[in-house]
Amino acid sequence: MAGPTPQQEQIAREENLAVMSTIRKDGSAQLTPINYAYHEGKFLISTTRDRVKYHNIRRNPTVSLCIVRKDWHPYVTVYGNARIEEENIAPGTEQIFRRMSNRPVPENFAEILRQQKRVLIVLTPERFAP
Repeated sequence: MAGPTPQQEQIAREENLAVMSTIRKDGSAQLTPINYAYHEGKFLISTTRDRVKYHNIRRNPTVSLCIVRKDWHPYVTVYGNARIEEENIAPGTEQIFRRMSNRPVPENFAEILRQQKRVLIVLTPERFAP
């Protein structure tokens, strides 16, 4: 896989809106607006075990992510495979929290994640477009 262009990398790092596509049991797309962090060439997405995207990815790791700037142009679509991490997710989830909030990370953050039954989706890009 060729890495992202400098512009695609910049868009991934900015605070932009994103929509994630996973594949349902019947093969149709399931779309979800998400917050994410882009770290070391991977996208980190937090979710809970009761969400449809969690079950979809466990069944089929094929994922797409469309990152849209507030002015709609340019945008980036990322295609790749995701894996679900269920242990030691606090560091990755902290990155998402810091991107979304100016508040300090709670001292009991790992316990909050455990109580919420959170997991971390790690999307490894295979292709960036356009």
